[in-house]
Amino acid sequence: MPESPDNPSPRAPVAGMLVYLVVAFGLAWAIELGPVRSLGYAPGNQLVMLWLVGVMFTPSVAALAARLVERRGFTDARLRWGRGRYHLVAWLLPFLLGVVSYLLTVALGAGQADLSGRALTEKLPEAQRMAAEAQADALGPWLPVVAVLSSLTTGVLVTTIAAFGEEFGWRGYLQPRLSRLGKVPAMALVGLIWGLWHAPIIIQGHNYPGHPVEGVFLMCLFCVVLGLIFGWLFEAAGSVLAPSIAHASLNSAGATPMAFLRGADPTVGGITGVVGIGVMAALVVWLWATGRLEGPRALATEPSVPTDTGGDES
Repeated sequence: MPESPDNPSPRAPVAGMLVYLVVAFGLAWAIELGPVRSLGYAPGNQLVMLWLVGVMFTPSVAALAARLVERRGFTDARLRWGRGRYHLVAWLLPFLLGVVSYLLTVALGAGQADLSGRALTEKLPEAQRMAAEAQADALGPWLPVVAVLSSLTTGVLVTTIAAFGEEFGWRGYLQPRLSRLGKVPAMALVGLIWGLWHAPIIIQGHNYPGHPVEGVFLMCLFCVVLGLIFGWLFEAAGSVLAPSIAHASLNSAGATPMAFLRGADPTVGGITGVVGIGVMAALVVWLWATGRLEGPRALATEPSVPTDTGGDES
């Protein structure tokens, strides 16, 4: 059978995947255990944030290196517009998941609502904190509205560039190559690998400050569930743009409600805690139960990948 993005060759591109994993993990971990660790990870440290933006592009570098080894094109990366309606879903869904996670966290008593935004600003360095608090005071009760609108517009637009740096690798390269295991297992396995990729920065306090060991476990679980959602968007849209938008929306709009949550244990409350993971898992169960999780068949106009698999095996 000719190979296509939805019917990959039974001969897994072993050499390419090995190159991908070595480069993606090697570059990311070198940055996180080198410059980031020496600078000291802390919210608001702009130099550290710049290094972490660079980390987001390491899966793309890895994917390019792997494709060079495989000597094949980019058809299965789905660098196209695809089914545009799913881009709207990708834009709004992470924000809705963040809001539901926020409301459940408050309802369960795992955190308190604080619309002043002080829960976020008080974690910033003094100079940044004073400027942020002055801006929050100027906006008054409009702060949550402005924060949401800003995160859904300029936040998503700017962040999509860096998010594509990851998605071109995880969904655009690795997921199609693991799909011979089945689409859903491939999505979950990519998510697990993606979660482990985050380990050094999680240990340093990202997302789960004060919980280095539990944090790595929860990040893996978070990424498995999220990988199923992003993987579904990749399949349903037939485009890597959809998970890129969703990733950007999660990092900006989906995280915005956390700025208005006080006293929450990061392992429990919010979108990255147990509550948020549970909300996303419920969505995955619904997608699976309704037969949507694997996405529709490939676009009728999708060209086939050449049947020559030279360079796919070591």
